[in-house]
Amino acid sequence: MHGSRYLWTRRAMLAACAAAFGHAQSRSRKMRLAHAKGEKVAVFYGSQPLVEYRYTPARPKTYVHPFFAPNGFIVSYDSPPDHVHHQGLMLAWSNVNGLDFWGETNPGEHGQIVHQRFLALKEGPPAVISALNHWVAKGKLYLVEKQTLRVPAPTGELVRLDWASEIRAAKEAITIDASKHPYNGLGMRFPRSMDFGKTLNSNGTTDFKRASGERARWCAYSGSMGEGQGMASVAMFDAPENPRHPTPFFVMNDKFGYMSAAPTFHEGFSLKPGESLRFRWGVLAFLGEPDRARLDALYQEWSARKHS
Repeated sequence: MHGSRYLWTRRAMLAACAAAFGHAQSRSRKMRLAHAKGEKVAVFYGSQPLVEYRYTPARPKTYVHPFFAPNGFIVSYDSPPDHVHHQGLMLAWSNVNGLDFWGETNPGEHGQIVHQRFLALKEGPPAVISALNHWVAKGKLYLVEKQTLRVPAPTGELVRLDWASEIRAAKEAITIDASKHPYNGLGMRFPRSMDFGKTLNSNGTTDFKRASGERARWCAYSGSMGEGQGMASVAMFDAPENPRHPTPFFVMNDKFGYMSAAPTFHEGFSLKPGESLRFRWGVLAFLGEPDRARLDALYQEWSARKHS
């Protein structure tokens, strides 16, 4: 009896010590930015990597890669050999007044999304990376973009990113068309292990052909992290204030895994000089397969949150 009391007391002491250590460790973990000037800004929670924002002039667009799941698995893929212009998580269009800001090596005239300066770099939480970008081609400015990324502290279950872009026509009328490329918008290419994965959207649709082009509040893609390693998933949320909400999503898995919030899937946009488009999307990485009720609840919480 005395031995069992001693064991219980010892266990309680160990548990208390572990709790105190965990509390101290959680307090010591904070959001931080690591800036390699001219190349990228990495976001960490303590020593845990979350995302990296890349803005090097050596690439034709700004983008996010890697994007980490809670266990450190990277759910984004940068410049795969089959489509070198697929750069992690990216916002781009193939036809802006006839100029291609999406592709790189395909025939035609190409533009470039060029970082100008940072408007804000804050460690938070949430961490904030805000930048001014110019969409330029043939020596002319077509679009001015204010791009703001917010990264909350991870929950243990989720790594989250809020992507907001305000795109303004610079000096002339702009047509953003995707009639031949319905996948344009905010897209993510997934790593090879996640090819031939599954999809689910807020309507409950799981068939890829039906889900691609279907309007939804959110859409998710899930795939393998590798043999015996379980599944990872990415969900994209479309904000209620976005143009054409709920947005069409593009999603595929037959050749490779790709998903995008694609507001121009069915129809392009026309902007007068000085006129703007404003978008906000949420991107979530988590382990396992998506659950509709859980994502509905997360979407409601996210969409109700105020953002400056």
